[in-house]
Amino acid sequence: MQVKHDGQWIRRLSALSKLYFTPTFLGAEYIDASRPAMYVGNHSMYGIFDSPMLIDYLYNEHKVAVVSIADHSHFYVPLWREAVKKFGAIDGTQHYVRTAMQQGYSILVFPGGGREVLKRKGEQYQLIWKQRYGFLKLAQEFNYDIVPFAALGGDEVYEIGFDANKIVQHKYFQTLLKVPQLKKLLRQGDVIPSLPKRLFPKRLPFYFQFMPRQSMAQVHTQEELIAFRQSLQHHIYTGLAELSVLRQQGQ
Repeated sequence: MQVKHDGQWIRRLSALSKLYFTPTFLGAEYIDASRPAMYVGNHSMYGIFDSPMLIDYLYNEHKVAVVSIADHSHFYVPLWREAVKKFGAIDGTQHYVRTAMQQGYSILVFPGGGREVLKRKGEQYQLIWKQRYGFLKLAQEFNYDIVPFAALGGDEVYEIGFDANKIVQHKYFQTLLKVPQLKKLLRQGDVIPSLPKRLFPKRLPFYFQFMPRQSMAQVHTQEELIAFRQSLQHHIYTGLAELSVLRQQGQ
């Protein structure tokens, strides 16, 4: 498998976001390009503004050979697929991720995936990880540390005008989900997006906080794996809270 990083493309695409959202990056001391790691954090609504800045920061500023794990849907559309690949993204199947790790790439993963991107009302900055543990098992397999990070700003650039729950919770839609093929295609309704009130995003500062590396060397049982994931989520929520205070102080 060949990862197709294009540093200039990454820099150009993130430049507009950086100019508009003036990001602040904290915790650079926890980024080490010489030691592959798995960078794990929260995904913003629609995921189109913070992700390019984050990848640009890791790849161009810190020379971290980072591979982004992308939803399968990104690779269905030919032109869009090529654009995504230039950011070093790969289809999020375990085989592809394992291959990237075998080649020594660091991994950028949003465990909430597409569902966390397609947030509904009341889900601002919520981690929607469901029962996903595969990313942690892969980190264990390759002895990768976990570097948690928190991203503040992305869930506030849009105000939801139409809540997807109005469709997903409707009795007729629930009837459709009883058909196995439709349930799989619609991912139990997870692919239904909420719509913003306005297309133009609000201009506000973005903040990214990287946190200390977490080793999984002491995780052996399923119970310990569950506890580790809970601790990881706690670190991210704490980071978001600290960034919110920092923003209120105008720093």
